[in-house]
Amino acid sequence: MSIKIASEIKRIDEQEFYEIDYQVTGLAYAIHNEIGRLWDEKIYQNELANRCRAAGLGNVKREVPVIVLYKDFCKEYYVDLFVNDSIIYELKTVGKLNSEHEKQTLNYLLLLGLQHGKLINFRPASVQKRFVSTTLLPKDRYDLTFDDRQWFELDEDSMLLKELIMELLTDWGAYLETSLFYEAICHFRSGEENIVKYIDIVRNGTKLGGKKIHLLNQKSAFKLTAISKGIDSYEQHLRRFIKLTNLDVIQWINFNHNLIIFKTIFQS
Repeated sequence: MSIKIASEIKRIDEQEFYEIDYQVTGLAYAIHNEIGRLWDEKIYQNELANRCRAAGLGNVKREVPVIVLYKDFCKEYYVDLFVNDSIIYELKTVGKLNSEHEKQTLNYLLLLGLQHGKLINFRPASVQKRFVSTTLLPKDRYDLTFDDRQWFELDEDSMLLKELIMELLTDWGAYLETSLFYEAICHFRSGEENIVKYIDIVRNGTKLGGKKIHLLNQKSAFKLTAISKGIDSYEQHLRRFIKLTNLDVIQWINFNHNLIIFKTIFQS
């Protein structure tokens, strides 16, 4: 598995997590009360890390690198705060936490093989916090099923795309964010500038504007999604989308948890 973490990893049970988190959250509230809510994330990272160390909460690290590798591709993530070698804390200074913040934290949990983490937002008038957890164990992410019954390898580009996705999933596991796979594809296809292009959107002979998409070649686009609900509806929207373009196909790959579906959407 080509995932490297610059730290020891200690897996703890739910009870241990809550015992430690109770103390960390209390420290976060104290910081908010004492220094206010108008600082940037670095200030809160440093202060919370210092207070966790002073409270004796095990090994406490800031900006812990998590490196994802495949051949000569390298992607680095950084965990804001790692407490007791076992709990991820992502610290924010935003108006309100949202689902993207949760997805980011979940991505870190999966990469580290952990099950418990927390988001803490210092910007609101009162500290905003949100648990992020998963029941997945590391081995679960490698129980993969590939469904390519509706995939057509129309050219070498399509064949190489499918092979690359299968290799990456076999190496990294499922459930990770799709942006990681997009970055890897762009890397192995000579850079984003050669992949991401604007195409014209035309209806009834009238140009409506342009849209930036990922292209395999002039007539083939590709789309990665991680949809587990509303898959049929999304497919219908892809079919409506392609009708307003000059594309021949969209090669669609959906990561439905550990079921990976390859499907070719043709221009009708």
